[in-house]
Amino acid sequence: MENYNYTKSINLALHENMKLNSRSVCIGLGINDPKRIFGTSIGLVEAFGEERCIEPPTSENALTGIALGLALQSYSVCLTHQRFDFALLSFDQLINSISKWSFMFNKEYKISLLVRLIIGRGWGQGPTHSQSYHSFLSSLPGLQIYYPSSPSSAFATISKGMNSGKPTIMIEHRWLHNTNELLDISNIDIDIIDKMKIIHHGDDITIFTYGYMVPEAFKASQYLKSFDIKVELISMDNLSMKNIDTIIDSISKTHRLLIIEPYYMQCSITTNICTEILKKITNTNLDLSSLEVLSLPFENESTSYFDTKDRYVTWVNIINKIADQLNQEIPCPTPKERPHDVPGDWFKGPF
Repeated sequence: MENYNYTKSINLALHENMKLNSRSVCIGLGINDPKRIFGTSIGLVEAFGEERCIEPPTSENALTGIALGLALQSYSVCLTHQRFDFALLSFDQLINSISKWSFMFNKEYKISLLVRLIIGRGWGQGPTHSQSYHSFLSSLPGLQIYYPSSPSSAFATISKGMNSGKPTIMIEHRWLHNTNELLDISNIDIDIIDKMKIIHHGDDITIFTYGYMVPEAFKASQYLKSFDIKVELISMDNLSMKNIDTIIDSISKTHRLLIIEPYYMQCSITTNICTEILKKITNTNLDLSSLEVLSLPFENESTSYFDTKDRYVTWVNIINKIADQLNQEIPCPTPKERPHDVPGDWFKGPF
């Protein structure tokens, strides 16, 4: 067992998959520059050369089409956009070509194409560098959408996406890059990312969240444990998954649910989940006495440090919301003072 952070897990997964498959390539703006896409592509060009680790010109739509062409020629491709926002220029390829290719030709084409979309938040972002339309992408048939929240699930997503024969989108939040996990990296079950998982067991209240809010929810669960409040924390990596039985089973025990959406609640994955829960309540007389939601406000993100002070959901917000749901007095924690728009002391940029 060894301690891995999210960045190192991605880097190792890319190295391993390129080593195992000589027809695998990595493409992306900045992949060979000094920062190496926030450290995730360190050592790739030195190990595999510029023909397989490709620094392309700036043309996201064309680049995504080229990646599809390579995948159709039985190459395994990892394409990285350093911001989800930049990939908006390639949505024509994602929606009209990549997601529909097998359907249009009535044939199951093997398309081992992984597209990494990195999300920004806080310092240096603003309204055009902080967007995340993962909920929309998950509504498209023909795509696998993953939002790994831990180093192990990041490793598994890279491995699965580059080998599954199905076009895969990896939603990767910048604020997860320094999260750590003790792993036996040679023994990770890559299929675990296709199952809803219980991260923390409890019988007082159920929390459902995913992506970069999972560490915040886990931190809140640990704090509440010291006040004998037992939280059941449920998450998923596969955003295309529609089975919510794990949530329903938990609600039938706790009778309370807090949903935390990492982006806007409007037209989101969690809105769909709420609809499914409502159907279950109607059809099975499920006893749900409390349902609350936390999400980003439905407005664009300002570049101002002062305007974004209360924008984000934190573990303290989660604790306060649960205190309201349980109608209990819970001492409010006093987190370490640091700027709200950087992920931690480890963050030195770039953006």
